[in-house]
Amino acid sequence: MEKIYDVIISGAGPSGSLLGYLLSTKNISTLILEKEQFPRYKVCAGGIQWKTLQMFPYDIKEVIEKEIYGIYFSRKLKDIFYKKYSEPLIYTVNRIELDDFMAKKAISSGCAINFNEEVKNFEINGSKVKIYTKDNTYFSKILIGADGVSSIIFRKLNKSKKMQKIIGYETEIPAADLNFNSFFDNFDKNLMIDLGGVRKGYTWIFPKKNYLSVGDGGPVSDTLEIKKYLLWFLKNYQSALNKQNIFKNGLTSDKNIDNDNQSGISKKLYFMQGFEAKYEIKAHLIPVRTDNTFLCDNRILTVGDAAGLGDGFTGEGLYNAILSSNIAGESIIDALRYSNFEFHDYFEKVNNEIYKNIRNSLIISKIFFSSPLFYYKLIKNSDNLFNSCAKILRGEKTYNDVVNKLKLIKI
Repeated sequence: MEKIYDVIISGAGPSGSLLGYLLSTKNISTLILEKEQFPRYKVCAGGIQWKTLQMFPYDIKEVIEKEIYGIYFSRKLKDIFYKKYSEPLIYTVNRIELDDFMAKKAISSGCAINFNEEVKNFEINGSKVKIYTKDNTYFSKILIGADGVSSIIFRKLNKSKKMQKIIGYETEIPAADLNFNSFFDNFDKNLMIDLGGVRKGYTWIFPKKNYLSVGDGGPVSDTLEIKKYLLWFLKNYQSALNKQNIFKNGLTSDKNIDNDNQSGISKKLYFMQGFEAKYEIKAHLIPVRTDNTFLCDNRILTVGDAAGLGDGFTGEGLYNAILSSNIAGESIIDALRYSNFEFHDYFEKVNNEIYKNIRNSLIISKIFFSSPLFYYKLIKNSDNLFNSCAKILRGEKTYNDVVNKLKLIKI
């Protein structure tokens, strides 16, 4: 006799593992099918907002590596200034450890996880979903797509071709490879955001326990230019920051980098040529949904990146992933209780609590990147504006709050 699970989840990333945990603690029989073996590498800057931490049903402090209070801002490594907030802006994690930690939490709650088993296809047969992997066939009452931007569930059921995607590139620089000893220490509670090098995007440095995550991101249409700028940034950022001596007492100096003489900087390159040969640069896509993007249907729903829930301004995805799994958990419990598998409640809650904010993130993105130099100078010269931005980073305020306060209309 075939076993029928209550729920099968495709993907054991944060959204899938959290949902597996939430359902299993309610005695709902749940199986996660994950294509890779954990622990595994995941391309991600690894920033978690304060508001995201509040939604976890368990403590994740053991995998938090850094608390970030300050930001070094720059424009193509020029005009660098520093701003600090009174509370942590974000927390950084190593996604290898976070994802493995969350998968183990799901298993400890009674959720089964089959690693190295990828969902290849599925079909709905009356009161159950038939799920195919390479070697096995499974059955469940509900199928969840938590398998990221390349989700098989999303690709099969999405009838709209409209999906905005942001591309990100990233590499990791071990602390031992940094050009001078104090460099890593000065990023202990700080990150860096560089603007101007990527159209409608930015470059970042996020500190972890033993390395720096360095990457950039922007529109998919600018893929080649985005990677090209990251390579330039990687070859120049240590020399540039050294030259400005910005780390004295955590404050910037009044000196500016002579970027008109970039050859002078180039002579001091630490990484020189062949950077890609030393450190692998990896790419990842961040999906941002539109009005007609698939979300859920009879016995099927998607969460996290598989639902296109990336932030349209920052590209951040963990908050919406965790929130969507919390909403999905409640909806699935009700669906099983009342044998109603249309998930209309999930659709409405995601639209109201997540997608409305994503739409407004796109509005803010269009406003900011229409005059990035203007807003850069505003943030530099206004502590009040920086503090408002800090509250958005932490999650104390949302894009909805900003748009409503400014009475902005859809652009």
